[in-house]
Formats: sequence, structure tokens, C-alpha cells
Amino acid sequence: MGGGNHTLEFKLISGDPSAKVEIQQFNKYFYDNIIFMAPTVKSLGQDMQVKTILEFVDFHHNIMVFASNEVRKQIRDLVNEFGVDFEDYGYTMQGGHPPVAATQKAFSTSGLAWSNNMFSPLGRVFSKLERPVLFEDGIGAIVDTQNEYVFPILKSDPSGYSYHPQASEEKQHGFGAGQQLSLVTGYQTHYNQRIVIAGSIKMCGNDAMLANRDPAQGATIESSSNYVLCTEMVEWNLQERGVVRADNVRHNKVGEENQDGKNPENYKRQVDIEYFIDLQEKKNGEWVPYVADDVQFQFTMLDPYYQVALEQPNKASPTYTYKLKTPWRLGIFKFLVDYKRYGLNYIHNSMEVSVIQLRHDEFPRFETAGYPYYLNVFLLMGGTFLFVVHFAFTEFKSDSKQHKQ
Repeated sequence: MGGGNHTLEFKLISGDPSAKVEIQQFNKYFYDNIIFMAPTVKSLGQDMQVKTILEFVDFHHNIMVFASNEVRKQIRDLVNEFGVDFEDYGYTMQGGHPPVAATQKAFSTSGLAWSNNMFSPLGRVFSKLERPVLFEDGIGAIVDTQNEYVFPILKSDPSGYSYHPQASEEKQHGFGAGQQLSLVTGYQTHYNQRIVIAGSIKMCGNDAMLANRDPAQGATIESSSNYVLCTEMVEWNLQERGVVRADNVRHNKVGEENQDGKNPENYKRQVDIEYFIDLQEKKNGEWVPYVADDVQFQFTMLDPYYQVALEQPNKASPTYTYKLKTPWRLGIFKFLVDYKRYGLNYIHNSMEVSVIQLRHDEFPRFETAGYPYYLNVFLLMGGTFLFVVHFAFTEFKSDSKQHKQ
């Protein structure tokens, strides 16, 4: 499970409100992750209230929740905290198009929905489903579009709908239909804890996986789209998929190398510098270079002075880089990489550096803007010199008429 790095321990939920599951003692948790597969219980126990589960997540743990068309209030209240609202009790997902060929055709035709409508921004994390997923006795959900941390993983087929056969005619169809409904939903907190909410507990069961095998691919379990989706969403939930890390962040003047691996504390005005950051992705338990063309970099002081996409000169290397010139303005600036994409853990890496004044002998001397002023000074000096020469060597004659008087 999860790449073989996790050990499973099963605990039965009796539904007794006074029962205890005992997942922690003195804020020391015994488990890293919890998978809830009890959609119909009325109570998860005395020490498994919604508040307790949220505290478990706050302590940097992950949870996965499986529901059904009979999901009870306890699970509904829990998923509401993550921006997910299930259809009313008794409504079942219907619709979609079954695969052309399957290894087993004995599954029921009622209470079934089919969909391979994956959320498109997750294409870099989850595999594209060539065949629809079998979604049996499942319930659809509405995702809060105002919540930036929640997103659908598998959406309903455009022809899918929610149906309650025992309800009155005007209420037989639910409040959502088509792509408005999410069958599997993901949630990732600001600190990268992950929650997966699946509307069908049977979709990851053996019967669904075996029934949805592809004869064209040898009818292996790996050919089942249910197997592919369930495997990948478990890996994602357990931090084994869609994990990117930032490492070896550095900067220096162009053409120079940092001494002792230390980054400079400051740069002077109008200096050419270069920034480097290594991004690696976890795949099959190993860290490999992360390849993307949308990693945004900012050089900021209150407002961005540079806001560009980092360059990756060598796709086989995890190093991203960008060259820039320090601004004329003085102050404390930040190198900032704030990378948030659906399905990937959030990366926020910042590093401060000061832009300082030039030395007194480093300012440019003969600026062209000063030439008119220089010319004006020399013209004034020349004019004064000519006036003095003219005044000193000119003979002034007195008026003869005034002498006669």
C-alpha cells in the first residue's frame, strides 16, 4: 500500500457513541494516516468526533473517507469541513457510458455510474483513464468553488445524474447533475496535509476492479481503470505521488561562485546576478528532476520588480535558473518562488538579500547629462576673463566739454 512504505492496522467501528478508538495519547498519535470505510455508522466513537479528526489533520496527518448512498450524518459533517456537500440520503449516482468490452458482465445495472472525466489540471499527477470507472452505489457531491484548497479528482460523466427511486416524482432527481457532481474529491491544506473523499466504498473493492478489466490488455488487474484510479489516489493521499521539494537554493554574481557555499548577504545597484533552485519530484519512492515550464519566480520588495518563469536549461537536471539585474532602488528584497498547482504540494521558498549603495568612488563620473552645466561654467569663466581684459586695457577718454566748464 502506498508504494509498500505503510503498514495497515484495522479497527472496527461499533457505532457506539461511548466507544473509544484511541488514536493518540498526550497528543502523541499512533497513526500517520486514517482511512474511514464506515459510511453507515451513526457514530465513530467518543474520541473520534469531527473536532478530534480535524486536530489529527492539523498535526500533519492525512485522512481518506469512503462514502456510499447511505452515508450518515457523522461522515457528512466531517466532509463538510473540507468544502464537500453530499447529496441527500438515498440518492444514488446513475448514468455514464460503460466500456465496450469487459471481462465480466454480471454486475448489476442499477445503482451504477460510469465516468472517466478526470479533472484536467491533475494531468501531471494522475494517469489519463482510457476506460470509465465503475462507480457502484455511490453518492455525488457538490464542491465549494469558493474554497481554493478543495478540487474534484473524478467528476461525473456529463450524462450522469443523482436519482432516488423511492422519493416523490418531483424529488427523484438530486440538486446536481453532470459535471456539477464530483465522485472523488481531493483537499490539500496550506501545509500540504491531504484528504481524499470518495463517494463509493465499492469502487475500490475487488468486485469492481475485476469487473472492469480490459480484455484487450490481457484482462490483468492493472488494466482496470478502478485499480488505476484507486491506486493513484491512495498514493496521492499518503504523500507518495504529486510531491515536489525545493532544495539547494543559491544566488551569486554572474560569473562568480559562492565561497564556502554561502550566499551573498547583499548586492550593489545595477549588478548582474543569477538565481538557482533545484526542484525534484517523488516518483516510485525516488527523487527525480521535476520538469515544468510554469515555475514562477519573483524578486520583490513590497511589489515584484521581476515576475518571470524560471528556465530549466537541462531537463535531466533539477536546476532552474534566471539572470537579472539588481534595481537602482535600495532596500531589502526577496527571492521568491511560490508554486501552487492542483495535485502538487505547495512550494513557498523565499530568501532575503539587501541592495546597498555604491561606494563614493563607484559612481559614474562624466555623465552626459552634466555636459550642459559644465559648458555653462566654462562660458561664464571665459566671459568674465574677457570682460576683465577689456576693462583693464581699454583707455577711457574724459569729456572735453566738461573740462572747459
